[in-house]
Amino acid sequence: MNAVIGGVIGGAGIGFTLKLGASTGGMDIVAMVLSRLRDKPIGTYFLILNGIIIIFAGILYEPENALYTLLTLYITTRVIDTIHTSHEKVTAMIITRKVEELQEAIHKKMVRGITILQVKGAYSKEEKNMMYLVITRYELYDLEKIIKEVDPNAFTNIVQTTEVFGFFKRDN
Repeated sequence: MNAVIGGVIGGAGIGFTLKLGASTGGMDIVAMVLSRLRDKPIGTYFLILNGIIIIFAGILYEPENALYTLLTLYITTRVIDTIHTSHEKVTAMIITRKVEELQEAIHKKMVRGITILQVKGAYSKEEKNMMYLVITRYELYDLEKIIKEVDPNAFTNIVQTTEVFGFFKRDN
């Protein structure tokens, strides 16, 4: 029971720390870097990296303690991934009259490709542009802030994205 409760408490602490953009200064730094490179959940890398260390410690010292620690680690990583959702993708479709300014502001803050389509309002018959981009759920707050600053009249639709194929980040 201690392993389970400890895993939940530890995972919540680490998850909220990562969600706020900070680090605990441990193996989560390496896990965060790997997560950004491979676009997989931080918890997966956290489990693998720490699991290797715990298995070696269990071989050298107490196998029973290592098993409890692995249980705690597994629960910790599930809680981290539940709280820290940066690997989850959303698609933003932004209808705007200020496409150039909005594109520039987004690219200053985020490294993401944007597809721009010409669209026409069905009711107003007005020509506008639609910006289509896939971002992480973690970046959604920044995107909302940018849109409100640059074009508060923009119409934005955010949808859950199941899978992304191809290169996800913008080339520099």
